[in-house]
Order: sequence, then structure tokens, then C-alpha cells
Amino acid sequence: MQERTQRSWGALGETLQPRHRQALVELLAWVPQIVAPAGVVVSGSIVRGNPGPSSDLDVVVLHDGAWRRRVQRRFNGVPAELFFNSHAWLLHAIHSEADAGRPVTAHMLATGVLVADPRGAMADLQRLASERLQRGPGLDEQALTRKRYAAATLVEDALDFIAEPDVADAAQARALAVEALVAYLSLQQGQFLPRPKERLALLSQADAVLAALLRQALTGSGEQASDALRAAADRILGVSGFFEWDSGIDPSPPPSWTPGTAPQQD
Repeated sequence: MQERTQRSWGALGETLQPRHRQALVELLAWVPQIVAPAGVVVSGSIVRGNPGPSSDLDVVVLHDGAWRRRVQRRFNGVPAELFFNSHAWLLHAIHSEADAGRPVTAHMLATGVLVADPRGAMADLQRLASERLQRGPGLDEQALTRKRYAAATLVEDALDFIAEPDVADAAQARALAVEALVAYLSLQQGQFLPRPKERLALLSQADAVLAALLRQALTGSGEQASDALRAAADRILGVSGFFEWDSGIDPSPPPSWTPGTAPQQD
């Protein structure tokens, strides 16, 4: 196991730019100040070899405690996001995020490089993440209907700006509606949500006409943008506003909550 870890770290070090390599060296030296790592995976565009000017290192740290923690810190001037997780928290993130259609943790693990794994636990989690990604999102029909209605509501809100379609609030409302439409389309097709920065570009490859309507909704003048948004909503949702539906009875109890604290977010 140790030999495999060293090979992964060595191969990664050879492909990184010098400043990124030094940043990772400093990061790995700093992590034990927080906790003894039981596994470390480094992910992101820097590791994939296509970094942008503001790219950061995404680092998942497995530990033997019962807590999770997120730290944003610079190493050698390079921004890094570190996600410290227990085994239980990583399992929770892999499955819950994938079920919701946005498997951030699973993607980091499956596409990242293993740089420390003394017991093989992180490699097992990487395999689990890859297997979960292959299954696609886990939304049932009721969940998809809720997503559809949420998107339809945002479209309706955006189209309410009939008298002032060019004001800033109208543009913001259209942007929120476009985001919801693209998200619903992916989930309805059984696909995970692409990264926000590439969703329309990927959609253009699958449906150029629909992608053009959504771009027009974002960049066109007020009335033209509203017309394009309505047309896109009709293609994706079959409606451009309110529709009747019933969620059915939900017998589950509300999440636990302590007065005076914000509800916990995953």
C-alpha cells in the first residue's frame, strides 16, 4: 500500500507546475497540524492539468475522528480548499450528494490523485465513489416533480417582469430560471449536474437549439430574453409557470434542530 501511494504522489509531482508542486508539499506538511491523516486525495483542475488563473487545490482528508471541517488556506500563494472528514461523513457525502444530483465529493475522490493512504481506506472510498458515479442520480418521480415545479416557479417569476423586462432584477430572475431549467433537464435525463461553468457549453453539443434559447434568455434584451425563456421552459418543462400537483403525504419527522442555531447543511 505504501509503495502505491508513493507512486501516485511521484507521478503527480512530475506533472504539476513548480509553484503548484511546492504548494502541495507545504499543504501536506501542514495537514498533520490539524489531524493525523488516514488518507489524502488531491483533486481539481490543477491536478487535471488545465488550471485557470484562479484555480485552487481541492483536498479531501480522511481521519479517524468523528468530525468534519472545511479549511480554505493559501500555500505558496496557491489557494486550497481542504475537506477533513471522518469515514462516516465521507460515506454520507458520497451517497447524499449523488442522490441529489450533484456528487461533488464523489467526483473529487474518483477523479483525484491518491497521495497518502497508509491503510488502504481512501482507495476503498475512491472505488465506492466511482461505482456511485456510474449509477447516476437517485431522484424518484416525486423528487423530479418538485424540481420541475421549482423551475417552473422561477420561470413564472422571471416572466412577471412584463412592464420592466430590462431592469436588473428581471435579468437576475431570468438567470435563476435558466439555472433551474438546465439542472432539471440534466436530472430528468438521469444525468448528474455538470459543473456550472460548462453547463450551457455541454448542452450545446446535445441540443444546439435549446442552448441558443437559454443563451438568448441570459444575454438578450428584455422582451427577447423573456420570449426565449418561455420557449425554453416549454421545451424542457412542458409549462412556463404554475401547474397542479400533489406531493403526497410525507410521514418523516423534521430534522433535529437546536434553538438558537442555524439548521445544519450538508
